[in-house]
Amino acid sequence: MIVRVLHSPQLVSLASKCNLTSHAAKGPPPYAQLLIFGELNLNAEHVSAFVAAPIPRVSRFVFYPQPERRSAYPYSPDTVPPPIECTRKKRKCNKEIPCARCSRLGLHCDREVVHLRRNAVRHSAEIGFLETLRNMLQSTDPASARRAADLVAARLEGLRSGSGQRTEITQTANFVESGIGLEDDSGQDEATGSHPKARSSLTVTALEHMAWGRSYGNCYPHLHCNCHQRRDHTIEASTTGLSPSLGLPDHTVPSLALLPERVTAEILISFHLEHIAWHHNSLHCPTFLQQCTTFWATGVYDQPQWLALYSAVLSSSLLSWQNSWKHRDAYPLTLPACSPQDLFNFMVDTLYKAHFLQHVSIYSIQAIVISTEIAHNLGLSQLNATLFSAAIRIAECLGIHKITKCGLDLQTRDEIWDDTLQREVGRRVWLQMVIQDHFAIPFTDSYGINPSHYSTSFPRNANDADLIDASEDVLTVSTYTRVLGGIAQLMPELADGMGPLRAQKPAREQYAHVLRMDQKMREKVQSIPRFLLQKDELLEGQCAWLGVARQSLAITAAEKIVMIHRPFLFLSFQSDSYIHTRRTCVAAAVTILREHKSIVESGEVSLWTHIAFSITAAIILSFEVICDQSKERDSRQEGYLDAIRDAREHLLGRTTSDILAHRGVVLIDAIFSEVGGIESFSDQTLAARPDAINFEEIAARFKTDWFILDSSTAGLGQFDVAEEHFAMSGNPSEDFDDWFQQIFHSTIVG
Repeated sequence: MIVRVLHSPQLVSLASKCNLTSHAAKGPPPYAQLLIFGELNLNAEHVSAFVAAPIPRVSRFVFYPQPERRSAYPYSPDTVPPPIECTRKKRKCNKEIPCARCSRLGLHCDREVVHLRRNAVRHSAEIGFLETLRNMLQSTDPASARRAADLVAARLEGLRSGSGQRTEITQTANFVESGIGLEDDSGQDEATGSHPKARSSLTVTALEHMAWGRSYGNCYPHLHCNCHQRRDHTIEASTTGLSPSLGLPDHTVPSLALLPERVTAEILISFHLEHIAWHHNSLHCPTFLQQCTTFWATGVYDQPQWLALYSAVLSSSLLSWQNSWKHRDAYPLTLPACSPQDLFNFMVDTLYKAHFLQHVSIYSIQAIVISTEIAHNLGLSQLNATLFSAAIRIAECLGIHKITKCGLDLQTRDEIWDDTLQREVGRRVWLQMVIQDHFAIPFTDSYGINPSHYSTSFPRNANDADLIDASEDVLTVSTYTRVLGGIAQLMPELADGMGPLRAQKPAREQYAHVLRMDQKMREKVQSIPRFLLQKDELLEGQCAWLGVARQSLAITAAEKIVMIHRPFLFLSFQSDSYIHTRRTCVAAAVTILREHKSIVESGEVSLWTHIAFSITAAIILSFEVICDQSKERDSRQEGYLDAIRDAREHLLGRTTSDILAHRGVVLIDAIFSEVGGIESFSDQTLAARPDAINFEEIAARFKTDWFILDSSTAGLGQFDVAEEHFAMSGNPSEDFDDWFQQIFHSTIVG
């Protein structure tokens, strides 16, 4: 029986609809009507009505307690009682479960659970509500209702036993979040266990999400939970269309004839797994290769969104292969009829035809983050940014931002491996998302992933073969992204330290913050494993991608120094107040172009970051050359000009599908347009150099030239120039260059 004083007639009406026995109770005014609810007779319609009904405000509760007898139990609720066995035999023990005595004798050891009447009275309203809710949920068929009933039962037991608010709320909230028992990362437990109100709100949120049909837990990878994200992985799709298990409309995927034939696909996939996968680390390569082999042999694939992942890998592989002469020789193939742009479009079409925004899957997230390897080169940065924002929300719906340690009692090795594998892939994908999101802060002045709003830890420093965590000084396929993840963690702090957008801090405070972050970045770089900083010929002979990974990291680390100084970069060419920023960024630009030239000349794997960051570096050196007020050109300026010419030549040598590279060429020419062009820039033009850079004129020139070029059939060949010898001498006064050379360019012998 539930005794409640109600302040609203809505529940009175609801009670009559639900065939509840109502008795008016006499009570002194101005108390509202006192209802005593008896037996319930609810069906699915009543459940919907109950969930949809607004919750009235209860003004107060009135109880008429009868004299309560003193409990014969000798312990107060705040006292930890000894184990039952030791109490019965009146033996002393350490009161732990199991206690030392029972452990020594091999006896079952448990503590008595006491149900106190005053706790039942104090929480009678909540107990009654939860009992009603449990009865309602048990009358429905879906597995989620049974899980909710178990959750409510656990909450009831905690209230009746009076085991303490923190314990009962923690257990309930853990149950809601995980769906698989009391498992959690230590950091997450520390963050949430100290806030009982926040944790208890998770229970309410979970129940609301049942009605809304949304995800309500961090039970990723959804292999053993009962939430609606779980599906039967034995049901697969084939080339005939979408899997009926997804419950989608009868749409078909784009024609598979658009994909390259098997022989070509095998070479491109092999090239990607051996030379590109380390750069994003969003795959478990053996698993993905097995899925590809099954698809090639039988035409069967897990679900349509896997095809999007497949085409994303192919598109990035094809563009990189086309621009890496060394690997074109090592991986000979007949150029497929489809272009990288066609394969990227296939990925996008597949995602939308599979309703990826509604039917969430980790495959769509993997496809989107891997497509970043090519989207910017294709001139589709805007599309990539919006897809990536959707991927963040998809990951949160799946619980990838709250991946916990496994707390299941898994019995077989296959179960343990599958669970470990899925969690590790989730961590890898989430880290790549954090990296991409935080490194894009300068373009939006914001970040979509708040560091305080996720608890997923870094992936293990482990290889795909065993997924066993190794020490930091051991090279694995996850090492590179783990290093980038550490650098990416600095960027939200950099953005927040500048002040809110509506009330930016004064320039003096902002610049002091930039200099502090510069120092933190240098400290972070010095903690990078040695084999990624200095050439290790023995290790590079064992790992095919280590050499280019080391050079790529040098490029990326130098660009992140520029990113830290970016708020004052343009000003540094106009004011001596920021001369440190100017020198630092110029030295970083020299490093980027030097490493990029080495990669291009060696024919190593070409990655999008090489192109994007070399454009940034060329722009910085262009500003330096034009704004240098020296009366005569010295060897340092000649080195800068040679570096710019070489960078322009390398960008010009990219395939016509690389829009980013060709825009970089046009932009460099637009910058030098004020001084007669880069080729005519000579000693005679030094006096004619402008005092300041006219950004508006450069932008207008770029837009005009790009429009003409984009509309012409001549292509970029009209801009061809002869290759110049690369001769660059560093300026010893620029401390960044000295520091960076010392960190990155020693050789490990052994």
